[in-house]
Amino acid sequence: MAALLFILPCTSEAQDALEAPRSHPLTLHDCIAIALGESPALEGSRYDVLSAAQEVRAAQGLALPQLTGSAGYQLFSGSRTGKFSIVNLGESNGVSLNTVDLGAVEIYSARLTYPLFKDGSILGLNNAPAIAEKKAKKQALAWTVNLTREAVIYRITDEFVATVSARNRMGLAERRVQLLDQSVNITQEQQKQGLKLPIDVKVAKDQFSGAQTLLKLLHEQSVAGSLDLSKTLGLSSSSKLSLTNILPDPPDPPPTTEQLLGACLSHHPSLEVQRAVIDQAKQDYRLERFRLYPSVSLAGSATYIDDFSPANGSLFFGGITVSVPIFDFGAQLATARGKLMKYKAEEARLLSTADDVNYEVLKIYQTIYTLTHNILGLQGDVSKAERDAQVLEAQQQQGIAEPLTVIEKELHLIAKQDELQGIEARRLTFYAALQKAAGGAWKWIP
Repeated sequence: MAALLFILPCTSEAQDALEAPRSHPLTLHDCIAIALGESPALEGSRYDVLSAAQEVRAAQGLALPQLTGSAGYQLFSGSRTGKFSIVNLGESNGVSLNTVDLGAVEIYSARLTYPLFKDGSILGLNNAPAIAEKKAKKQALAWTVNLTREAVIYRITDEFVATVSARNRMGLAERRVQLLDQSVNITQEQQKQGLKLPIDVKVAKDQFSGAQTLLKLLHEQSVAGSLDLSKTLGLSSSSKLSLTNILPDPPDPPPTTEQLLGACLSHHPSLEVQRAVIDQAKQDYRLERFRLYPSVSLAGSATYIDDFSPANGSLFFGGITVSVPIFDFGAQLATARGKLMKYKAEEARLLSTADDVNYEVLKIYQTIYTLTHNILGLQGDVSKAERDAQVLEAQQQQGIAEPLTVIEKELHLIAKQDELQGIEARRLTFYAALQKAAGGAWKWIP
């Protein structure tokens, strides 16, 4: 049921997003809504849950009575092999025949089997280990859908932020190339006047070449991001996917430790998956342990034989069978002990899983803190660089400042702005990773 509840809204949102006209650029929310309906990984997880549900029904059916029927047509020849005859071989001059050259009969039968007590199942009315194991498997797969959903959201967010950030920084990169081109020309002129050395020209040209390389890399990153997003969203591949140039705002205020590692941790999907795996291992152990006990089954059959004569035959059989394991060189006992050890191992992994979740959240939170600290410092550097650039620009208009000094100050401003935008985009990616690590217990992106 949990998986089905995820399927319906996600599919509905994705369908609305796909059918919506492309008159406006796609936002991050639009991309996520489409991806949740188009993701092959998420679709595969949903089908896994549906498959597990059918396995539960199959296990329940095996614990209930089984009725089978058969019909056959047989040709035979020969003589009777016992005292009692069912098939009429006919008579000759009032004497019954013991042999026949060629005869034919039709046989119709129905067989009923009912495991009264087998592998922990009592008349098929209780939650037997074989059934409980399938239910635990289904529960684990249902929680895996949640993990897959958060993984899809994180991937789309990462691709969207990287692509939009690259597009937004293209303007700064292009401006850097223009300024360095001017710097090369001015430096060459000053060299001719004897004001600069050849090494100064070489340094300026190297910087210009590096700026061109950076511009090309940003362009290729933007194109690659567009193509990857188009493929993930199930849209026609396009290097110019229409995306908004506005990145989502970081959460304000940031999540607290209680939100991430408090009461919500006990319901983390990873822990729920592990609990279901523990239950599955427990039921496997119970199943093998019950196989050490006797089993009781009911069997019955009815057979009707038509030999094309007035005297046809019918057979009815019914009985209860008790199967007792006597000696198998300890094979079944060893199997049960092995399942017990597996059960204890899965129990031990529950604490390990909780530790892994705590550690991952902690490391991401530390990275976000470091990035936020760097952003605060860069914001101050950008403000100072903007002020210096404006002062030098005013001095240049008055003919006081040298052109190369003005260019250097503006390049310094562009470098700080580019670094700031890059770190801000990286912090958004880590917030998405934090939501994924929290298993969706804390929501930044719906």
